[in-house]
Amino acid sequence: MKRVEELVTSTGILRIISATDCVKDRLAWYYHDNDKECLEQAVLVAENNKIDLKEVQRWSISEGKEKSFLKIEHQLKT
Repeated sequence: MKRVEELVTSTGILRIISATDCVKDRLAWYYHDNDKECLEQAVLVAENNKIDLKEVQRWSISEGKEKSFLKIEHQLKT
């Protein structure tokens, strides 16, 4: 589930993805390209924002990365 927040500014509407979707985006790069910096970014987002860990797990399974998720799950818990 992708939820887009909208912030109205004097110059227009700024659309922002949720922290959960941001974590999934960073993990996509980690899962598929082994980009450890993206894993670090996902962890930082999770540490500083409320995320839906069940959704991240569901998405990880749909990406065929359940084992990878289980290895890093403890790092994403806030």
